[in-house]
Amino acid sequence: MGLIESRPSTAAEWDAQVVAAPGPSSMFQTHEFAQVKERVGWRPRFLVVDGVAVTVHTRTAPGLGRVWYAPKGPSVASVDQLASLLPTLAEAARADGAFLLKVEPELLENPETLAALDSLGLVRAGRVQTNASTVLVDVSGDAEELIMRLPGKVRNQVRRAQRDGLEVERVPATEENYERLWRMWAEVVEDQGIATRDREYQVGLWRTFCEAGLAQLFLTRFQGQDVAGAFVTVVGDVACYKDGASVRDRPVRGASQLLQYEAMRWAQEQGATVYDLCGTPHSTRVADEDDPFFGIGVFKRGFNKQVTDWVGALDLPLRPRRYQAWTRFGHRVLAKALSRGRSGSSFF
Repeated sequence: MGLIESRPSTAAEWDAQVVAAPGPSSMFQTHEFAQVKERVGWRPRFLVVDGVAVTVHTRTAPGLGRVWYAPKGPSVASVDQLASLLPTLAEAARADGAFLLKVEPELLENPETLAALDSLGLVRAGRVQTNASTVLVDVSGDAEELIMRLPGKVRNQVRRAQRDGLEVERVPATEENYERLWRMWAEVVEDQGIATRDREYQVGLWRTFCEAGLAQLFLTRFQGQDVAGAFVTVVGDVACYKDGASVRDRPVRGASQLLQYEAMRWAQEQGATVYDLCGTPHSTRVADEDDPFFGIGVFKRGFNKQVTDWVGALDLPLRPRRYQAWTRFGHRVLAKALSRGRSGSSFF
């Protein structure tokens, strides 16, 4: 079938094709995420490769050429499907002057899969999206099935938080509510020393998805004060807890557990059957306190001890010498320049 460049008339039209792809649905493959990235210098390409919708973000790395990146894509169900469409995608990237094609399919990591990917010339790269390793929660069924499926400790924390007067609101998408969540988010980022996007990017992402009807803001309150918040998306049957935060001094226990439970209930109502808690340490590092995801990993594994490891980001070098320069110094230099010198930043 080859490659077709799509020019969808609406974001919803493209998102429907993304959801119809054979692999897991992802907010990072949507038209809305492409809009967010376009504001910070990426050019979106909406491609249909061998019948599979693939959103590609492209950007020039000065002196090297273009980078093609398919965040959480292509959405394939097997290595064989990836192998089938990869040459066509690579050919289009080369024709566009790319020296690097970066893909990020949600394929489960195991020795056989990694060996097969290696045979395709793919090189494992660093984590780009936070949920390269993550915790997935089954949210199929109804609210009663959900609460009974949760581990006993979490279930007790949810019920205790309800008894203690904590309330979770599905707040409307207003500038005031974006600011309420942002204040908590910025505090957490500062406390943990995490390199992240600025307010314009972060709130812009929330706004774009909420206005498209693909996301919901949640705020947990106690005695009139905000104590926790979350931004959750649903695309197809997959919900994603993309962003969240809580205040430093928590007046009662269970605020974050109750927040997640209510967000999962909302996700159920939107047709989700899987809830992605979006980021933990790799399964081999869950006990490593030096891992930057250790703390949030402890919290998220309270909902499901099993960590799902995807294969993560993979590089297909299209011009080896330029790719070598990129890995040696290009990525680091450009990331620093684009972030105005902030440490820990990424070109992506």
